[in-house]
Amino acid sequence: MKVESFTPYSSDILPQGFKYPSEYLALSKDTSSLSTIPNFRWWFISSENEGGKLSYEMRKKNGLNLIPFARYFDWAAYFDGEDTTGKPMVYVFDLGDMPYHIIFKDFSEWLEKASTF
Repeated sequence: MKVESFTPYSSDILPQGFKYPSEYLALSKDTSSLSTIPNFRWWFISSENEGGKLSYEMRKKNGLNLIPFARYFDWAAYFDGEDTTGKPMVYVFDLGDMPYHIIFKDFSEWLEKASTF
């Protein structure tokens, strides 16, 4: 499955000091490397469409300051918006079974496990 390109949210609206992981930014420019991941079914949220804008408006979950970046049906992946290191933790919520969620140490770990959902 070909993953469409996407546009991350601009620094104008992101929490102060938040930095996207470099791997995520590279994917936003070229998603072709995702074709090497078997069974990758997630789609990345683009800040430029209505769904992306709505996702950002509804991003606060369980008191966390989150940055939405991917969806797979009822699963939604978010970066920890409080992180300023460029390697934020990733929270994945089951939107149909809130507040159930899984935490990954960073984007690389999430990407490695994303096809298991």
